[in-house]
This record gives sequence, structure tokens and C-alpha cells, in this order.
Amino acid sequence: MKREIHKKEEGFVLVVVAVLLVVLIAFVALGVDVGVLYSARTSAQEAADAAALAGAFTFISNPNAAQPATATTHATQVAVNNSIFGQAIAAGQVNVTVDIANKRVTVDIANTQNTYFARVFGTLTADIGVHAVAEASTEAVQGIVKPWFVPNSVFASPKADCTACNAPQQLLITTTEPHVMTDWAKTKVGKSFTVKPQSPNGAIAPGQFYAIDLPDSHGGNDYRTNIATNSNATVRCAQNYSVLTGNKVGPTKQGVDDLLGKPPTDTWVGPGQYQTPSGLSDVSKALVLAPIWDSCAAPFCPGNNFPSGTNVNLKVLGFAVLFLDGLQGSDVKAHFITATGCGEADADEITGSSVLSLPLRLVRVP
Repeated sequence: MKREIHKKEEGFVLVVVAVLLVVLIAFVALGVDVGVLYSARTSAQEAADAAALAGAFTFISNPNAAQPATATTHATQVAVNNSIFGQAIAAGQVNVTVDIANKRVTVDIANTQNTYFARVFGTLTADIGVHAVAEASTEAVQGIVKPWFVPNSVFASPKADCTACNAPQQLLITTTEPHVMTDWAKTKVGKSFTVKPQSPNGAIAPGQFYAIDLPDSHGGNDYRTNIATNSNATVRCAQNYSVLTGNKVGPTKQGVDDLLGKPPTDTWVGPGQYQTPSGLSDVSKALVLAPIWDSCAAPFCPGNNFPSGTNVNLKVLGFAVLFLDGLQGSDVKAHFITATGCGEADADEITGSSVLSLPLRLVRVP
């Protein structure tokens, strides 16, 4: 009698173990497949973020580019250059939407991944969908700059002359709010100009060579370092900064050579196109940011009165994106790319930065 009961118990345990094994496999399937799919989604999200940023960056790298075609092409290309678990993302899996007015690019990626343990239950695949939005803000708050200031009237004739203030179409940025890039400035995209003259004949006033005294900068060595690398000092919109007097021919040349190479490794092809050692690219180490000086503000205007000496303060009206060509003859030359005016928003409200330290950012919209 006892032996029969024992056999019945063995049969019951076998059934329980079989049921628990199925449950255990289900949990393994859930754990493994969910983990794999989560990793796949993370890879897809990174690809979408990079694609959205690449699309939005075209509004900065070439403000005259045909939109939305340019942003769409760049965003799609970056997306398909990425992969998920070694499998390239197909162009058909990428959807790009461009909001030209807000300089905003939205990228959606839909991808299908195979499952593993979940196949036991008939679930062979799982769909992944990610969403990313990036924008190139129409206004700036702060930037990490090179130690040169660009007059708002840099392309007027003569440069930094108050007569341009009576013809706003000859200014890079409007002097009234909102401070935006002028239509006239857009016609100057790609134009070459002298950023820093080396000859005394190019000085704006005795001892004044368009150099700015960046915060926490002391002497020629810091000036050279701020050219060759990114300064730790942040220049903020609507703030006043002192000029840096003296020609500093040697530190200028050394800093430019340190940054660009001797001869420069990157060369200008056109707006948004630069020849680099890795091939044609829309980014380059020669892309730099410089503060735009409100050259129509007192005491400089009226009267074209740029004082000499160190007690000269400049108000930052915005930022200019430049492609630094290097030394040509005795002067530092650059191509003008775009300008961004100062906004009213606080720095905490406009966050994120690109390689240019301009407000290129990922955003979350309702």
C-alpha cells in the first residue's frame, strides 16, 4: 500500500517539474529576448539621434542649402551608415521629416529583430520603433570661441565703419530684436575675409588687431593655446569683453599651425564641404566659432571711434561660424559660413552644443 502511494507521489512530482520547466523556459525567453531587444532598441536610438543631429547640422554648415532635401539626405545617410547587431539599417526603415521654419529634423527608424527563446511560443520576430528630434536653434546664448572678434559690419566697405549701421543690409546680424542673420549676410556665405591681420596696416586702431581677451586668459601662451585648442572660457551673449592689444604675430602663427597643421590638412571645397585626410566631409577641425562684435554700439558709433589702449570693451551680439583657412600671406584668412544672433532665453533654456558650440541639440517635443 505504501509503495503504491510513493509511486503516485513520484508521478505528481514529475508533472510539477514539467510544468515548472515550461514556466522557467518562459522566464528565460522573457529575460533573454527582452534584454536583446532592449539592446537593439538602444542601438537604433543612437542611430536615430545621430541622424537627426546630422540633418539639423545642415542648417548651420550651409544656411543656403536646398531644404528639406539637404537635411533629409544627410540624416538618411547617417542612419544607414549605422547598424543594429551587425545588420545595416536599410533606407526603407528610415523616415525623415524636416521643419524648415524651426530648423528641426525628426527621424523615425522602424526595425524588425529575430527572437530566440520566444520562438518556442511562436513569436519569431519583434518590431522596434525609435524616434529622435534635433534642431539648430535660431538663437545663441554662449559659445566656446577663438580669440578674435568679427565686426558685425565685416563685409561692409570699409570694414567696421559706422556707415554700415545706416544700411542694415550690410550687417551680419540685425541690431534690433530678434537678432537674426540678415538676408544680405546669406549672400556672403562662402566669402573669404581677413580674421586677424598681421601687418600694422590692417589694425583697426593702434595696437588693435581684432583680438579678444578671453576670460582666464593671460598672455601670449594662453592666446596661442586658445587658437590651437578649445578655450575653457565661455563667451556669453550680450556681455562685454575686453580687447587684447598687441599684434602677437608669433603666437598667432603658432596657434594656427597647431590647429590646422602645416600645411593645413583640411581645405575648403564649399559651404558644408571640406576636404579632410578621411575624404570629403561636412565637419572639420578648421570649423571655428568667433564672437560678433556690435560695431554699431557706442562709443564706436557714430564717428568710427575705435579707442586705442586696453580699456576697450566689446559687446557680443552673436556668433559667426568660420572655416579657418590659415595664414595667407601675412594674414589669418577664413571663409564665412553662418551667423547666429543672441537670444533672450537664459542659458539653462537653450542647452546642448555641436562641434561648434552652437545650440545644436536633441529635443523632446509633445
